[in-house]
Amino acid sequence: MKVDRREGESVEQLIRRFNKGVVSERITKTFREKMHFVSKGEQRKEKRRRAERNRRKRERMVPRF
Repeated sequence: MKVDRREGESVEQLIRRFNKGVVSERITKTFREKMHFVSKGEQRKEKRRRAERNRRKRERMVPRF
């Protein structure tokens, strides 16, 4: 991620713009995922767990009449 300083931009503004770029491109998330090896089987288990958690969350959000 590279950010060029704009004319008249303070260092604080530059850092804030850099951090927004890092968050939007999900750089830190990708980095954390690659720090440790996770097997394909473990990835599938985690994907199923997330899907189940999201399904339960959606069920709670739906108003029942």
